[in-house]
Amino acid sequence: MRALMIAVAALVATPAPAAPPTAGSGAFMFESGTSLLAKCRNKAPEYSLACTAYIVGVVDGIRKDMFIGRGRPVCWPDHMSADQVRTIVVAYLEKWPDQRHGAASVLVSVALNGRYPCEK
Repeated sequence: MRALMIAVAALVATPAPAAPPTAGSGAFMFESGTSLLAKCRNKAPEYSLACTAYIVGVVDGIRKDMFIGRGRPVCWPDHMSADQVRTIVVAYLEKWPDQRHGAASVLVSVALNGRYPCEK
């Protein structure tokens, strides 16, 4: 019985590999690239703030995961302004319309990794 409990604990503690959610996968995301870009393009101050706040929150979340050892390292600058990050993400979303159906949080990461790739 003790061996079974150890095996179950090991399975629960081992994170499953992350895969981006696909349409119909049942993985709910609040924002898609399409909805985020619509907020970012909207001239109303509350939408502009929502766009920037979402992007900054994703960046903070990724950095938090790195800090606690649960995220892959990134090669982004240590200090970026909210406007700088927003500009990079919006440019990515505008350049790659076929990617907008994806989860906005993933696209924020992809945009920044594209702008600041890790040198091998």
